[in-house]
Amino acid sequence: MAGKWLIALIILIGLIHLATLSVDSTPLHWVLKLTPMLLIIALAVTSPPEGKSARTYKTLIVIGLVFGIAGDAFLLVPGDTWFMLGLASFLIGHLFYVIALLPRMRYSLLGLLAGLTIAAYLIFMIIRLHESIMADSSQSGLWIPVLVYVLVIGTMFWVAILSRNGHAAIGSLLFVVSDSILAWNKFIGEVTMSDILIMATYFAAQLLLAGSIANVFKSK
Repeated sequence: MAGKWLIALIILIGLIHLATLSVDSTPLHWVLKLTPMLLIIALAVTSPPEGKSARTYKTLIVIGLVFGIAGDAFLLVPGDTWFMLGLASFLIGHLFYVIALLPRMRYSLLGLLAGLTIAAYLIFMIIRLHESIMADSSQSGLWIPVLVYVLVIGTMFWVAILSRNGHAAIGSLLFVVSDSILAWNKFIGEVTMSDILIMATYFAAQLLLAGSIANVFKSK
């Protein structure tokens, strides 16, 4: 029951953050962006794992979420240096998610097809991002970190699918959507309502990954 109230509070504060994105208040954005993540971490910490392997999974997911909130804080500060720190934090968080999901991988034909689809999408994004980033000498130094990040998040999505954990798979998909919009908007071209789309999919992604520990969204 407590978990349901916590989820409701996360959604409520997340919606308030989306509704106030246009407000010119730095303190407000710090509070409303970081509070849902703190609550998502609390949800993950209080989720009951079943068995030793599940406890390891929970620990790794929680660590990934902690790096996620660190990345959120870095991205709230303007400048390429802080963007790089945010990128690095999210990258490390994704690596912990991958490590958590790896032991649960189960190969299948569907998984192979999903991998090929993901690979095709990654190639498309890599080509477009390379063209745009390298065309601007002031941003060319970001190319390698961005490339590594794209490859890692694509791997996370594929591993989540192979794990057959629906929460993790959908959460990873939403992470890909969120980061794709962010990258496209920053390096390639303006995306309409990008801030709302990025944050809505991001909060949902992290909430689902936290929920994957104990299937908290499964009806009982």
